Amino acid sequence: MKILQRYWGLVVLLLLVAAWWNGNAGPELLYLFSAGVVIWSLLQAPAWCGAATRKRGTFCRNNSYGLLLGCHIREHRWQKFKLLFYSRRWAEFSRGTWATPSAKLATVSGIVGTASAIATGIKDFALS
Repeated sequence: MKILQRYWGLVVLLLLVAAWWNGNAGPELLYLFSAGVVIWSLLQAPAWCGAATRKRGTFCRNNSYGLLLGCHIREHRWQKFKLLFYSRRWAEFSRGTWATPSAKLATVSGIVGTASAIATGIKDFALS
C-alpha cells in the first residue's frame, strides 16, 4: 500500500494513456488525468534533491518529493524553488531531473502530462 501512495502518479499516467488510446474520453477526463500526472511529477514523485551544498561543487544527494521541491532540509526546498525564476540557473535545476531512474520517470511523466494537456486543449478547440 505504501508503494501505491508513492507512485500513484504512474497509475494516473497509465489511465491517461488508456484514455487517449480509447479515444472516447471527454476533454474533462483528459484534463483531470493530465493535471494529476503533472502535479505528481512536480510535487510528489520520488527524486534526487540536487541542491547546492556548502562544499563548492557538490550537491545534495538526499531523496526529495517531486522535481520542484528539495529534500527535508528547509533551505534546499527554497533553493530548488528559487532556481525556476532565474533563467541562467535552469541548468542547475534540471541537473537533478535526470540523475536517477525515478527522477527520469518523474520528468518524462511530467512532460507527457503537459503534452497531453496541450493536445487536449488543441483537440477541444478544434472540435468547438
